[in-house]
Amino acid sequence: MATGEMRGGGASLARTSGVALVDLASVAAFALLWVALATRLARSFEPALLAVATALAVPLGVALADLASGVVHWLADTCFAPETPWIGRLVIAPFREHHRDPQAIVRHGFLEVTGNNALVCVPGLAALLAWPLDERPELPRALVEALALATAAAVGATNHLHRWAHAAAAPRAIAWLQRRGLALSPARHAAHHRTFDRAYCVTTGWLNPLLDASRLFPALERALRRERAADQSRMRPARARRGPQ
Repeated sequence: MATGEMRGGGASLARTSGVALVDLASVAAFALLWVALATRLARSFEPALLAVATALAVPLGVALADLASGVVHWLADTCFAPETPWIGRLVIAPFREHHRDPQAIVRHGFLEVTGNNALVCVPGLAALLAWPLDERPELPRALVEALALATAAAVGATNHLHRWAHAAAAPRAIAWLQRRGLALSPARHAAHHRTFDRAYCVTTGWLNPLLDASRLFPALERALRRERAADQSRMRPARARRGPQ
């Protein structure tokens, strides 16, 4: 794990036709699976039970997506490098580019902004759809399905909410949500770009005050640095550690 390479490093982010095709397939699969699950949920449960499940699941799902965005954001800023196999070009490089050019995300197209998050959600949505319902499903199963749908929807929207926090003018509905703290606002997100060591959550930013006050991410970063230093020390020959005789 290449800690210490944060907030730097570069790699060309020119999109290839292969990456664009993966983004398209991911978004299409996400949309089909989400609609199929939402349709099954609506058809399988009584309206009152469905209303309770939805009321509980939506705020929790959005909070989970906000937490996931913060964890992934911290990992991508702190660990690995843009040249890391598999994840470097797809995950790490876009975060590093964003620090160098925060407005780049505003220029990206719909599929580029949506593709990675859609791809992450597809396996979970597919597994849930493959899980058969009981003949008379009850509230716990309704909660599971509603929570999965709410979380997936919020994850799928995260990069767009992040992009609108950088836009010169967000759509009217999004600006309304931003003013009420229901979507990431430019002012709330600006804290991250001032120091790059806080305010990692980019869905709504709800969890940033708690995570920043707890100093969780700096503590994890220090632990990773200590572990890396210990690994390097163990790798040095014993004679080198003892020094010249």
